[in-house]
Parts: sequence; C-alpha cells; structure tokens
Amino acid sequence: MSRKRKIAILLGVLLGIAVAIASYFLYCPSPVAGLFPPPPNTKTRTIYFVQHDWHSGLAWAQQDKENFGAEAWKDAPFVEVGWGDRQFYFAGDQSIPSMLRAVFIPSDSVMHVASFVESPEQFFKFPVFKIELSEVGFQNLFAYVKQTFAVNETGDRLAAIGKGQYGVSNFYAAVPRYFSLFNCNTWAAEALRQAGVSICPNRALLAKNLAEQLKHQ
Repeated sequence: MSRKRKIAILLGVLLGIAVAIASYFLYCPSPVAGLFPPPPNTKTRTIYFVQHDWHSGLAWAQQDKENFGAEAWKDAPFVEVGWGDRQFYFAGDQSIPSMLRAVFIPSDSVMHVASFVESPEQFFKFPVFKIELSEVGFQNLFAYVKQTFAVNETGDRLAAIGKGQYGVSNFYAAVPRYFSLFNCNTWAAEALRQAGVSICPNRALLAKNLAEQLKHQ
C-alpha cells in the first residue's frame, strides 16, 4: 500500500471519528412529553439537583410508603441518590490510573443513597437547584433511579456493599457500566429527561454543564 493511500485511510478514519463525536454532542433526545412544567392544578413533587464539585446528586422528600433511604433510616424525611464508578466513587481510589480507567474503560458502578432530616438546601454546602415536577414525572424519575440498582430474584436491591460518604448512607451495587460518556452527570440528566425536563444528557458530561442547562428551564 502506498504512503498516500495510508494517509488517505488515516484521514478518513479521523474524519469519521470527528463526525461521530460531533453527532453525539449535537444529538439531543426529546424529553418525555406533557410532563414539564407540570400542568396547572395537578399534583406535583419537588426534587433537588445537588451540584457537587464534579458529581451530580438527586434528592427529594420521601412520602408515605416510599422508604427508599439507607437501611438504617429507610423512612428518612429526605434522601439523595448518586451513581458512579465503583473503584473511584466507592473504593476512593483517586489515583491517576484509576481516573484514566474510569474515563476510557467501561467499569462496574455503584449507587450512593443518603438519608437526612434537613432540607437539601440546608444539608448540602454545594449549589442546590429546586425543580418542581408533575407526579407522573417524579414517578418516571423514581422508576429510572430504581432500575439502576442491582437486584435479587424478587426485584429488591441487593444489600449494601459499604458505608456511604455523609449522613446515614450506604453504597449499593448498580447495573449499568460506568464510562466517560455515560457518567454520574449524564445519568442524573437522563433521570430528569425521563421526568419531562428539557435536558440534553449528551451535553451534561460535567456537573456544571447540567447546572447550566437547569438554569435555563
């Protein structure tokens, strides 16, 4: 194969990669229609987007029979959930090799569930965005969060694999594989999209990207 032919092939491959990347970030799936903003005179639920430094969390006030909190306090007034890479988020391995692996290699993931009594705006020292959802929208978000957990044969989440980072909290095994293009922030963005919020998960790779989108709702 001639040198010119090799260069042409390489340029073609690079062009294909560039087009694929551009297409990914330009694509914006539509939110579930008719849910957000909530129609007038309908039941609503308030959720909170918590903008940790690099990480996104979703919080809400629990209502009767939800009992979604950590085992030690399942019926806590408030809960917050977050999803992430198992080695980096749960094991606390923040070495350069661990960060590079989390970016480039799909890996095991975990859910973090925290229970607390104060409102998220009081409990967290990070920016908190209050979002009013329709009841149906909240249930869609709730279902999306629940399906992230690894479950047993009866559909219940598996026992905690370790203590969480704050409040009364635990880590749990999760189902999706973590990857740089599907990370904790895009996961939270997709949950909000399921609730009807006009969010582009592909453009929410960082927590600040998701926060900027929410500011324009």
